[in-house]
Amino acid sequence: MNKKKTLKKQEFSLKNALYINIDDKNFTKFNSEDFFKDHQKVADSLLQCLIDNDTESYMEILESYLRVNKSQVSQKAKLSRSTVSVAFSKKGNPTLKTVAKIVHEAVHSKR
Repeated sequence: MNKKKTLKKQEFSLKNALYINIDDKNFTKFNSEDFFKDHQKVADSLLQCLIDNDTESYMEILESYLRVNKSQVSQKAKLSRSTVSVAFSKKGNPTLKTVAKIVHEAVHSKR
């Protein structure tokens, strides 16, 4: 039986995202790093995802915000590396307790 070739799915990145300013209709660069430095905007976005029951966007925003070394966080949180990796995968379905441990360790390791 022949193996089917599959293409790798491109990773999603907000790094060089563009947004449209409706007033002057010019494209301007959106610097995601500036957005993620504002903890209140990130918290508001995460809350809105929960209100909208949009878990995929929630995990995407959380992963971008944390920008963590998953193996380092997994060691500090006393979770397996695969648990942390699966938590941020498209098919991941982490418990609230797992997400809380990851966030706690990532935030405290940045200080």
